[in-house]
Parts: sequence; structure tokens; C-alpha cells
Amino acid sequence: MRSPLSFRFRARLLPLGRWKRPVVALGLLVTLGACSTTGMPGDAGSDASGGASAGSGGAASGGAAPASGGAETGGAGPTSGGTSSSGGDGASGGGSASGGGSASGGASGGAEASGGTGSGSAPAAGGSASWVVSEEETDELLSVRQEHGVAAFAGEVYVLGGFTPDDTASVEADAPGGSWRAVADFPALFHHPNVAAVGDFLYVLGFHLGGGNLRVGDERAFRYDPSEDEWFPRASLPVGTGRGSSCVAVLGTKVYLFGGSNDPTVATSSVYDTVDDSWDDLPDLPEPRDHCFAAAIGELIYIVGGRDGGIADIEQESWVFDPAAPGYDLIEPMPTLRAGVAGGVLGGQIFVVGGEGNEADPVGVFHDVESYDPVTGDWTEHPDQLVPRHGFGGAVLDEQLYLAGGATAEGFAPSTTVTVLSIAAP
Repeated sequence: MRSPLSFRFRARLLPLGRWKRPVVALGLLVTLGACSTTGMPGDAGSDASGGASAGSGGAASGGAAPASGGAETGGAGPTSGGTSSSGGDGASGGGSASGGGSASGGASGGAEASGGTGSGSAPAAGGSASWVVSEEETDELLSVRQEHGVAAFAGEVYVLGGFTPDDTASVEADAPGGSWRAVADFPALFHHPNVAAVGDFLYVLGFHLGGGNLRVGDERAFRYDPSEDEWFPRASLPVGTGRGSSCVAVLGTKVYLFGGSNDPTVATSSVYDTVDDSWDDLPDLPEPRDHCFAAAIGELIYIVGGRDGGIADIEQESWVFDPAAPGYDLIEPMPTLRAGVAGGVLGGQIFVVGGEGNEADPVGVFHDVESYDPVTGDWTEHPDQLVPRHGFGGAVLDEQLYLAGGATAEGFAPSTTVTVLSIAAP
């Protein structure tokens, strides 16, 4: 595994109520030293619940709770080696990232193993180059939604569960240029699902159970077959490890779940083999984490952002995980520390969008779009998100990152917004 680069301290304070930058801009790669949720509806406190962005803070009437977390210190941790190397049978990964699918840890959004390359318009992976980053709105969801899962497969983007504004079993899908349509309901009310697309199927591997169970992890797993428009049970998560809001990544035919929440936040990590329908334990994360984002590039998995508990408990450390020699190495943390994000892989780089807990924003939402280059170990800042959100997800389809739904204010403020983020050579 490549050793992490040396770390340099970086701190930045976001201006209060800053305006969005232009939607389309030329972003120069800046070399830097190299989930977010709130309470669910009716839960005015902090939120340890699952998916990449927390359910609602405050009552279902939608008032945004004060932005408590998310002060961004930006400091980098020590360049220590893998913090854990033991355990984790079955973590060998199986296959290269080019053959995987997409994954969404709860509402945190999609991690596409293919890396999103190959269209000709995307910049080559890695290196210091400039490119145009653009974002535009597209067809809205059928209903408002947050704390859901998002994945792309079979030429369509799928949005699963969450709050609409009540917790729901509904699932909807849309192909580019088409319109959103309902598909078969999930077998239970659910939110903060751990979602992954592998081959011809869509998987939900643990989730937070709806019906008033705000942070209760459910260990059941299901597979959706689009040819039959039906959900089928699969092997449940190991006993006692049911959780939602995990950081999810696909590598080959295996799905990796890091951390998550079952009230409290956990460091538990697991790998699911879609071929054998079986689970294996992985080494625990170095610290509990939920509402984070994970993505596979090459044979490695990157875990960034997230928090340990409530909105204010945003964590600094990010890691790279090597399934061939299971353990975690520190990488440069995001310049803007946040949780409740969405993300995806474009041009061989990990894009992280939005988030919750921004003390410098009147509604507590991060506007930021940043990308991580695993070749250089550097982060790059890009133009702000067109419609800042948290508690949403992302999935890469046709070299574009689809960002579906999400809350427009800290807490509970679900929307129907769908935007598409693209990159191209200048």
C-alpha cells in the first residue's frame, strides 16, 4: 500500500451566510497539505442515527435546529501506519474497482467502484490539472425525501426509503432523460439504509427501522431484482451488528460496510460476498463513525468525513483501507470537516458534496464540494453546491454524479431537488 503523504495543518473559517459561487466555473487544482444528521422527526436532540445524513432534528414540522457542529479545524492527524491489522477474514476484496457497482451508506451517497472514467471528457485520474466542474438541476423526485439511500445500476438511478416526510418503504427510479417512477416497495419502513449495486442487483444491507424506531439498527438484508420488480431476503448481518448509516463501498463482487449507528455510533466493520451470500468480520474502524462516505478506487477503499454521535461530533480523521492486508492508514482529512455528505468517484477522484453542522451558515448546511486525489494525496476545492443539502445521496451514472433529495436546512427539511454534477477538461 502506498504510504500516506506528510500532513500539513490547515484551518479555514467559513464566512457567515456566504453566497453560492457560480454554478459553472474553472476549478484550478489547489495542492493542499494532505452522512450529518440531526435528530429524527420529533427528536429535538442530536442524532446518532444512520445513513449519511441524519434524520430530522426537531419536530416533523421542519424547524431547523441551531447549527451546533461542524466547526472546521482542518488539522491533519499523525501519519501513523495502519491502526488495525488483525481480524477480518474474507476481506481480500475480490475483483478490481473497475468491475464493481455503486454504494451508498445510508443517506451519505454513492461510491462508485468504476471511478467514473472513460467518457473522454473527464480528466485523467490523479495529477495536478485544472478542469471545469458544473452542476445543474434535473427532474425532481416524486416526493420530498431525506435520509435515504441512492445507487445507480441498470442505467437508472434508484432512491430508497428515508423520510417523505414520514418514514417510508417507497422506492423510486429514473433513467437520464426520463422521469421518476415508483418501483416495488421495500419490505419494511426504513431510513438510513446501507445500499449497494452489484451486477444486475440492488442490495440493502442493514438499515434503521421505521415506525418510530429512530436509531434502531436492523440486521436484515434484501436484494432487489429489477427484472421481477421484487425484493428477496439475503443473509442478515452477523448477529448483534445490525446498523444503518454505515460508510459503504463496492469492490468487485463484495460490499464493505464501515461503522454505522445502532444508537450509539459503532466502529464495527463487515464485508458481504454477493456471490456466496455470506458475511465476514473486518477489523473495527480506529474510532466509531457514522454519516461518512466510502469509495473504492483501484484495490483500495477510502473512508472520509462523518461523525461520532450528534451534529457537533464531526470527526477529523479519514483513512484508506486495504482489503488485501486489512488495516487502516490515515490520509489527509477533508479541508472542510463535515458529516451527512453525499459523494461519488469522477475522473479517478473522490468527490464529497454538502453536509450538515455548518456553524457559519444560517441554516447549518455546508455548501462545499471537494475532491480527493488518491495519487497525490491532495484535496481540491470546487465551486459551491448549487442547492446546498445534507441527508442525501449520490450515484455515478454515465460519468455524472446524481445528487438526489436531501434536506435544505439542518434537521428536518426534505426536498425533491435532484442535481447532476459533471467534470470536463477545460
